[in-house]
Amino acid sequence: MNKKRFLYYSIVVILLFLLTVCIYFLYFINKNVEIRVIGTTVMILLFILWFYCERKNIKQQNVLYQSNIKKFVLITRDGEKEKEWYCEGVNSFLIGKSTIDNEVDIDLTDTYYMDYISPNHAVLNYAEGYWYIEDLNSKNGVGIKKRGEEYALRLKPMISYKVDEGDIIYISKAKLFVR
Repeated sequence: MNKKRFLYYSIVVILLFLLTVCIYFLYFINKNVEIRVIGTTVMILLFILWFYCERKNIKQQNVLYQSNIKKFVLITRDGEKEKEWYCEGVNSFLIGKSTIDNEVDIDLTDTYYMDYISPNHAVLNYAEGYWYIEDLNSKNGVGIKKRGEEYALRLKPMISYKVDEGDIIYISKAKLFVR
């Protein structure tokens, strides 16, 4: 747990303790009805203020966690850009080979490595501000090489892995560069 989060939770625990002491004083020790009404009103107003600040904080966090990924680029064996798929406004990409019965979003049918790619090879999903890749139990697997890493990680089927800008996704041997 990082220091900011620890500090935040410590303050919340202290405030809850103080709230408990105030409630005990107002309703079990104090006999004056006017003080009870004023104390209850103040606690309700403080709760409303806290709730408003938390909602504002959550909205700001959601804006901070928006993905910078704009597109997925298929790279040839020579390192050249072959195709690209833009992801603005898209929540999911099915990756594989299109057929009459099966249509995919990222179609790798006419690529050099098409013989190694399953009809429904993998899926990219956008959730909570991030993109995730999942191997759909393909025959030749999916890998991801994180930016700055030397080696690619082979993904376990049916488990989602977070994708970041600058990563390279391996659909079997085909490379998708995340931009």
